[in-house]
Amino acid sequence: MSVSIKGTEQILKNIEAKLGESRTNRVVNKVLRECGERNKRVVKQSVSAYMDTGKTHNLVVSSNVKSNPKRVETGWASKERAPLVHLNEFGYTRFGKYVRPQGMGKLQEAVDYIEGYTLPIMQKKLKVLSK
Repeated sequence: MSVSIKGTEQILKNIEAKLGESRTNRVVNKVLRECGERNKRVVKQSVSAYMDTGKTHNLVVSSNVKSNPKRVETGWASKERAPLVHLNEFGYTRFGKYVRPQGMGKLQEAVDYIEGYTLPIMQKKLKVLSK
């Protein structure tokens, strides 16, 4: 799952000019971690629609801040869950019939929601923390 956010470059340049590089990195990392936790909650909520044993729901994690470019990734702690999530997201064929699981398309809805709210929240938090 990948969401790309653009439009914060000017804000970051202004913050860096005002606060310096190290303080800017701390502010940006804090905002990214907060957004990563929020994204984790959204993904957990979307996969709870097809929760049976709860393993997929419980294994949703958010990574630490990674560099080049700075980002936080949300996914599953165990790579064994990915094929099952894929089947629930896109459906599958069983005995010649196409099966549409109840969780079909839920992750795409989560990604669309995350894309819509992440940029305004990041800009707002960066402006507040830069003061």
